[in-house]
Amino acid sequence: MTVPRFERPPGVWSDPPPTREAPGVPRMRPSFLVIGAQRSGTTSLYRALVAHPRILPALRKEVHYFDFQYRKGPAWYLAHYPPHSRWARAQGVHTGEASPYYLVHPLAPERAYTFDPAMRIIAILRDPVLRAFSHYRQNVARGREALGFEEALAAEPERLAVDAHRLTVPPHYYSRGHHFYSYADRGRYAHHLSRWLRTFAAEQVLVIEAEALFTNPTATLAAVFAFLDLPAHEQARCPRFNQLPPATLPVDVRRRVATRFAEDRQALVALLRRRGVVCVGEAGIDRGPAALGPSLIAKPQGTSHE
Repeated sequence: MTVPRFERPPGVWSDPPPTREAPGVPRMRPSFLVIGAQRSGTTSLYRALVAHPRILPALRKEVHYFDFQYRKGPAWYLAHYPPHSRWARAQGVHTGEASPYYLVHPLAPERAYTFDPAMRIIAILRDPVLRAFSHYRQNVARGREALGFEEALAAEPERLAVDAHRLTVPPHYYSRGHHFYSYADRGRYAHHLSRWLRTFAAEQVLVIEAEALFTNPTATLAAVFAFLDLPAHEQARCPRFNQLPPATLPVDVRRRVATRFAEDRQALVALLRRRGVVCVGEAGIDRGPAALGPSLIAKPQGTSHE
């Protein structure tokens, strides 16, 4: 079957059971969104969050309401969340979801703000070179990519030019080219975060360095729970989910690819410092980029492993 460029292949996301949209059944409203980045630990982070006794999971981790499913309306979206209960209200229980495409979809910030101006926004960011390499390897494993890594990066502008404009075109607001082949574009963190920070106050946005989640999960998650006004919940380790088999990115390739992100890295430092966004990284917690390690704010060095 030929899939139109602007449509998501059918069967990938299913609707919630019709009974969950029944009128008269009030449902919890999400208080937080994990917006990405893709291939940066969003599944690990979300599973760690919903392990907290005062965070209930959505029907599925990725609802994709504020990007691809927005036309289905708020009742459809809320059907993905638990029903209200006296216990949940009394305990101050939260719920939320994690759709990694929200970070890069141009309409997602405004849509999320319209839904709830008080929403908390969580972004987990990974070295953009390794994120792109992981994204590329996932596409290769799923039969979507036949080019070499650097060839795919070189082809990205042409691939995106075909239909990326459809991200803002109704009714689907979807670009197949951008969804699958935005290896470098998804790593332009300053560019994409600036949209969210133009829409939400800096106090509503938390940035996490992905590596910190795995090297120091207790402190990192404590910071996230504090951001959500929740008490700490002890977690000694944070398992990695959706890992690919190990692969090495040669030093010379990594350095060449890193030059693609040099300007955005500098812009990210300036953006986080200017807005005073709370960041959680390997260096601790701080307002601005000081807590973030070299994976995000400086050129990486050496051979890297997936």
